[in-house]
Amino acid sequence: MSFFPLLWTFLPAFIANAVPVLLPHIPYLKHWHQPIAEKHLGKNKTWRGLVMGTLAAVLVAWLQYELGELGILSGLRILRLGFAESFITGFLLGFGALFGDAVKSFFKRRMGIAPGRAWPVIDGIDYMVGAIIFVSPFYVPSFMEIIILLVIGPLASLAANLFSYVVGWKNVWW
Repeated sequence: MSFFPLLWTFLPAFIANAVPVLLPHIPYLKHWHQPIAEKHLGKNKTWRGLVMGTLAAVLVAWLQYELGELGILSGLRILRLGFAESFITGFLLGFGALFGDAVKSFFKRRMGIAPGRAWPVIDGIDYMVGAIIFVSPFYVPSFMEIIILLVIGPLASLAANLFSYVVGWKNVWW
């Protein structure tokens, strides 16, 4: 497996993980900011983030499918899925990534780590583990692919957090 097709395949998970950070800056979505289970997950895990992150992943998967059908970037497709399977896979990657992040938040609360505070390395592995588990009915990455994803996940999270901090979307850089 080549590096870029692997990242292309898991792009919906990366997008789903990033979208909730962007949402507070979209005025029409402010009223959806209800926490899912504040006591157990903290105030930052909201219905808006879950729904919109998952929808963004589905949209990305659909765009990947369409680009593949047009012959654009089709060489990057690991999964040769039909139209309906692309939507399902996008949902599984997106929801899985956000579910993994929520599970991590649950354990952070149990350990007394405040919402928004860093849990280094785990903060980037959580969503990748969730995405890998949820997409496994369609694709099971090799051991080496899992290692690559678990290295890229934290690096992508770090880059996104640094960017969000620099532009003023987050109060902490990690």
